[in-house]
Amino acid sequence: MKERVVMIGQEPLLKGLMWAKQQQETGCFVFTLGEHRWWFYLFMGRVVYATGGVHPVRRWRRLSAQHWPGYSPKPQRVTAGLPWEYGLVAQGLAQGDISKEEAQTWVRAWSDATLWECLMTWERKSSLTPQIKWQAGQELPQRWMLLQVDYWWQAGQTQVRRWQSLIPVGLERVPVIDRPGQLKNLVSAAAYQHLTQVLDGRSTLWEIAQRVGRPVEQVVGSLRTFIDEGIVLLREVGDLAAPVVQAVPPQRPQSRPVIACIDDSPVVAQALGHILEPAGYAMLSITDPLRSLSVLLQSKPALIFLDLVMPETNGYEICTFLRKSAAFQTTPIVILTGQGGVIDRVRAKLCGANDFMAKPPVAERVLEVVQTLIPAATPAIVAPLAVAC
Repeated sequence: MKERVVMIGQEPLLKGLMWAKQQQETGCFVFTLGEHRWWFYLFMGRVVYATGGVHPVRRWRRLSAQHWPGYSPKPQRVTAGLPWEYGLVAQGLAQGDISKEEAQTWVRAWSDATLWECLMTWERKSSLTPQIKWQAGQELPQRWMLLQVDYWWQAGQTQVRRWQSLIPVGLERVPVIDRPGQLKNLVSAAAYQHLTQVLDGRSTLWEIAQRVGRPVEQVVGSLRTFIDEGIVLLREVGDLAAPVVQAVPPQRPQSRPVIACIDDSPVVAQALGHILEPAGYAMLSITDPLRSLSVLLQSKPALIFLDLVMPETNGYEICTFLRKSAAFQTTPIVILTGQGGVIDRVRAKLCGANDFMAKPPVAERVLEVVQTLIPAATPAIVAPLAVAC
């Protein structure tokens, strides 16, 4: 992966994004400002994702509650190089907890909010020298949106200017009552009780607006007098812990383990891809097993998912054939079926299969089986592999 400093100076991020648009580049800009860092992913010169910043976990909680209040992902391992929240969205898609349309809407809202925070932080910390690095070829496994750089940037600046006229210090600050006695004399008893509950010293302006169900502009406007008079102070606050188990450090070699799916329907391979690619694996889809042995030999998959029922053959015959081949005698094989009877399970074991899994694939079960059968494989994030035979 090529990484180089593109420029340092006035509006380096916009210049870099416009350069990528003109050259139709694919990769990622890493924008650093002091202790904070943002990532902007592009595909063929268009913005596909933005992440990072001051409060990504607080942003995750806010936007997730807004867009899919019923989705509560379980903690999972996150591969180094892949944004943790991106992996959680992919998990929700794979498990059917969120739809593709919901994911697209969320990704747009997340990327917009990331840009807004970046621009507002940059405005407040104008004394710092920003730095931007271009990582050529850095891609995410899935793309849920494609945005024109200039229109996206212009819309972001317009929104930020509106907020800066209200609260220049930023919306990620926490309002704290500094002079409770003075506040009590200015408002009614009911209003004072409400303010002491809302201004709990832990919630940002964003979070307060969401909790009371009002636009953040209205919340800031209602507090502006108290802020100007020093009755309410705005303090910086740290982010929360990410809802993930741990990040897996990158290891050599820089290649992702290939997992093959032999199924006459590409739908199953696509479902497995949604689960495994965000976890750092590369999917190989084979729809014609009788004519694709050479592809299997070349790719040397670390694990094979094998459909039980196919038009010209069945999973038992293919499994037996693979076990007779020296190249696949020790390769883990998992039989896929929509039935799952005891006889099928016994026969699968007799043919040399390592495990048996029902269709459609469930994310937790898939990841459990993969991590059990190939525990030594540590995925590394590189460009995704997608082959259909």
